[in-house]
Formats: sequence, structure tokens, C-alpha cells
Amino acid sequence: MSPKTAGRITKKEIKQDQFVSGVFYLTEQFQKYKRTILAVAGGIVAVIVIVVLVVGHQRARRADAQELFGRASVEMRSGNTALAIIDFRKILDDYGSSHLAGMACFYLAKAYYTQREFNEAENLFKRYLDDYGDDQLMGTSARWGIAGCLEQKGEFANASDSYRQAAESDPKGIMAGDLLFSAVRSACAAGDSLRAMQAYALIEQHFNQEKRIKDPVLMYLYEYRYLTPPAD
Repeated sequence: MSPKTAGRITKKEIKQDQFVSGVFYLTEQFQKYKRTILAVAGGIVAVIVIVVLVVGHQRARRADAQELFGRASVEMRSGNTALAIIDFRKILDDYGSSHLAGMACFYLAKAYYTQREFNEAENLFKRYLDDYGDDQLMGTSARWGIAGCLEQKGEFANASDSYRQAAESDPKGIMAGDLLFSAVRSACAAGDSLRAMQAYALIEQHFNQEKRIKDPVLMYLYEYRYLTPPAD
């Protein structure tokens, strides 16, 4: 070492000294706040563990609901309606927050309709509309289901109103014409010419050129003498 550098601290030694000082400082701080640091770290770990468990539980529940829904759908298609009702009901009761709950509610209503349990079917169609009825097509189908239940119970005037309201909820939808035809049919069964002609007016407005819908409606109206057939 030359006389000029003897006794002087090099940059390397300064960096090493700063590093050692930093390590000592951090060690002292850790010892001072050890309990707090460990508690916070433990809390973070606990939160991570809880999140992992919750996510895993939710995935397992989704898988269970999907398995049940698939089984119920197969049972429904194969005519095992009573078994389908059990499985759809379980989804609705045990997995109400699942994305499949709304579909289960709708198909449970259809299953009860198939079993001719019209009060239960009507209540479930209404529940679908109240709790899950965001989808336009499914919502219209549920309204059709309600009207069908009323018609099957012999409440023809109410059924006619429900069919018409279902058509008016989606006037350009694929079901609107058939719903208005059903509204006329139910009104005729109720002996209510006013309701029949109200529904017919909507058919003339929206489906005047569709013979598939208009011709059967005219036959009902001629038969019940709410309209006079044209002279030959």
C-alpha cells in the first residue's frame, strides 16, 4: 500500500460498511417489532389460506350443481319427471346462488306442469320472473307457462289476459303470434268477446299477413260469433 492510500477507506469498504450497518439496523428493528411483524405475516398467510379454501369450495359447489343439473335434464328428457323434480329442487334449495339456479327454477316449473300440478308450476314460473327473469326469451316462456297454468285450471279470462301480456312483453319475439292466438282461444272459452277482440286487434296489427296465426283465430271468432264470416 502506498503512503498516499495508507489509512484511507476505499469505496468498496464504504459499501461493505453501509451494508453491514443496514443489516444490523434491520436486525434490531425486527427484534424490536418481531411480534407485530410475525402477527401481520401470519394474518396474510391466514387470509391467503382462507381465500384458497373459499375458491376451492365454490368450484366444488359449482361442479356439484352442474352434475345435478345435467342429471335432472337427462331425467326430464327420458320421461322420469318425478326424479327430475327432486334434482331441480335440490339445485334451487341448496345452490340458490349458482348461475344454474334460474334454469333449475324454470325447468322445475315445467316439470310440475308436466305432472299437472298447475298451482306449483305457476308459483315457480312467477318465482323465475321475480328472481331470475333477466333473459327475454326465458321470461316470455315463463309468462306463457303462467298463462298455460291458468288455462288448465279453467281460469280462462285470466289466462287470456296473461297470454296477451306475455305477447306484449316481447311483441316482435318468435312467440308473440302464438301467444295472441292463445289469448283469443282462452277468451272464447271464457265467453268474453271483448277480450277476444282485443287480442284479435293485436293480431291484425302485427300478424295480419301470417295465415298460420290469423286463419285459426278467425275460425274461433266465427264459431263463437264474435265476427261474421264473409259471404260466399
